[in-house]
Formats: sequence, C-alpha cells, structure tokens
Amino acid sequence: MKISLIDNGLDSLLKGYEHLGKYGELLGESADEAKRFSALKDSVLSIQHGIEILVKYILKEKNELLIYSDISKLKAAFKQRRAREIVELFEVEGVHTVTYRESLERLRDICGVEIRERLWKVLLKVEKWRNSITHSAVLLNEDEVSGVIVKLLDDLDELFGPLIGESYLRGQERTDLDRAYRVTKAVYGKLSNDVKAATVECLIRALQKNSIKGTRAPDAILVEDPNVAHSILKEIQEGGLTFGCDFINEHCSGHAIVQNISDDGIVTIYTKDNECGYQFKLSGMMIYIPELNNDISPLVFMYSDEQTHQGKDPYITESKLYKTQTGLVLDDGSGVLWEKSQYEQSYEDDYLDEPTLPAHKEVFRFLSAGAICFMNIQKLNYNRAAYILKETGDASTIHKIFKDLLEKTTSEL
Repeated sequence: MKISLIDNGLDSLLKGYEHLGKYGELLGESADEAKRFSALKDSVLSIQHGIEILVKYILKEKNELLIYSDISKLKAAFKQRRAREIVELFEVEGVHTVTYRESLERLRDICGVEIRERLWKVLLKVEKWRNSITHSAVLLNEDEVSGVIVKLLDDLDELFGPLIGESYLRGQERTDLDRAYRVTKAVYGKLSNDVKAATVECLIRALQKNSIKGTRAPDAILVEDPNVAHSILKEIQEGGLTFGCDFINEHCSGHAIVQNISDDGIVTIYTKDNECGYQFKLSGMMIYIPELNNDISPLVFMYSDEQTHQGKDPYITESKLYKTQTGLVLDDGSGVLWEKSQYEQSYEDDYLDEPTLPAHKEVFRFLSAGAICFMNIQKLNYNRAAYILKETGDASTIHKIFKDLLEKTTSEL
C-alpha cells in the first residue's frame, strides 16, 4: 500500500490534533496520569511526524534532491528508477532522507522560507519532546506541552497554507469555522469579496460569544434558544452587515433590521424599505453556512410557535401557510393599536386632511406555528433559498434536511 508524502503528512497532523483533543477530554474527566500521558504522547509523535513529512513534501516540490542527506548515493537509485525498478529514490538501500531538523534548515536556508524565531524554537522543542518519548525515560510537563501544541496549530496553518496551497486546505477535512477561515486566507489570501469576509468574521464572533462550538464550513446549525438566536443575528447586524428578508406571507425586504426580543420570546423585525414591523414567537432558527471561498450568503431560516391575538376584535389574515394579525405601531413609541376598527380607520385616514389616528406604521403579528422568514446577507448570492422555507414546518426538520444533504455531498467527494 502506498501513500503520497502530502497525504501522509496531512494524515499525521490531523491524527496529532485528534489525540490532543482526546487528551483534553481525559483532562476534563480527571483521568489518571497514564491515560493522559498516552494521549499526549501520541499527539506529540504524530504532530512531529506530520511536520517533518510536510516540510519534506515542500522541499521535494522545489527540488527532489533537497530531501536526501547524501546526494552521492543517488546515482544507482536514479538508474533503477529510469529502469522502472523503483518509484521513489529512497527505496534503494543506503539512500536516506534528511532529518527533521535538517529538513527545516534546508527549508529556511536553501529555499528562503521565512520562519519566525519564536516558531523556530517551538519546532525544535517538538523534536526534543519526540526524542524524549522515543529514546529515553520520559518527563513531560503536561501544561507546557499541551499549551504549546495548541498554539502551534495557528503557526503551522500560516506556514504550510501558502507553501502547500489548496491540498493543505482540503487535507484539514471539515474543521472548525474559525480555523477553516484562517487556513482559507493562508492558502488563497484575503477573500476577494469583502462582504463575505465580514460575514464570516461576524458569524465566528457571534458563535463564540454564544459558546457554540464545532461549527464548520459548510455546515448547518440548529439554534432552539430564542435568546441565543436573537444574539447571533444582532451580532451579525452590528458588524455593519445588512439582512435581506423574505416572509412566509410573501412580503420581502432588502433591508431588514432585527430589533428587540421580549421576555416571552417575541422577536420583532423591522423592514426599512417598506416601513413595516413583523412579530413572531421564535421557536427555532437554522443557519446554513456555505463554503468560505465563494460569494454565497449564509442562509437563515426562522420558525415560530403559535401565539394568541391581541385586542378584542383583531384584524386577521389567514392562508394555508400562515395566520397573521395586522396592527398599527405608533411612531411616538407609546404602543400598538390592535383592534380591527383601528386598522380599518387607518385606510380611511389616507383620504382625510386631518387623520384621526396618530402617526403609525403597520405591524404584522404571526399567530400560527411554522415557517416565518428566510434571511440572507445583502450583496451575497442566495439563489432560490426562499422557496425552501415553504416546504418545512420547523427548524429541526430543515436542519436535518441540510445535514443529510451535506453528509451525502461529503461522502461523494
């Protein structure tokens, strides 16, 4: 069985950080020292191996001879390869590749790759830990080793991303959103679409603020706490981004503003372009997060619980998909007029020189449970996503649909 240098290195690096994650779990469970050491040891060995192989891959891409310790021993190996007796030169007895440290020195000194002094010291420290584990009685400082390795990942992304390119990005599998964004920038540079970059950054902050972990790209996340859902939307909005919005009652807006959430979970969205408010009892929200290096918007689907009407004689509109009550929110902030007679009076006022009612705007209160609205980030593409909204009745259902689709897509790659 053969595996390429790049796949071998990426696999070891990935395994190393999986072992580190296992170590973190054991530490949280107060597991005994032997179990913690085993996980930390496997992490160090795999990460050191991954670094060495990836550096050799880069050297080989620049010049195959750079990965061999003694070029004079390659003559016979080249003859055998030309005769197709071997595939790789190191298959010949006596031909050896350079050591971990020598490979790093060649990358820096011969290839001219800048490696910051702090990172250089850490890379050599990892080799020291590896040697301690392999060749002698081991004495590792748990806190130091785990802390250094966690921080090292960011530096490795910055080092390997530009040098290896897209293969490095693909080799990370489906990693956490913040790291996926960092690696994407390391490989491709700054995202060409400033709105997409700002969207991803706002979303990362929003998820971190609300302690939502393990989100990837692409991914679909389900948020069932109304306050958390509201917090995420506000964080994105306060980052200077503008929401577009399509409601289940066929209303749409190019500038939707997420306003307050009441103690009982009633969310208000105000649409600036048509000067209307929309209220609903938020039951759940699903966010689809697309690939990062494109112009596709995250897709936000919001759902409501059933709620009662306001007033004694409400103005009700009902269809197969929704039921709403229409009212008038007063411009002076003094309240909302919910009676049917008041709403009908507003139409009569349109023809009067002296209107009967105070200045106001329409507000729609969704009374039925089910799909309420779809939101996107303006200036990014979202195709025909609004049509998906009408086919699902709750956030968990659409979340499962997207998750299943992502799993199928990933398995086909």
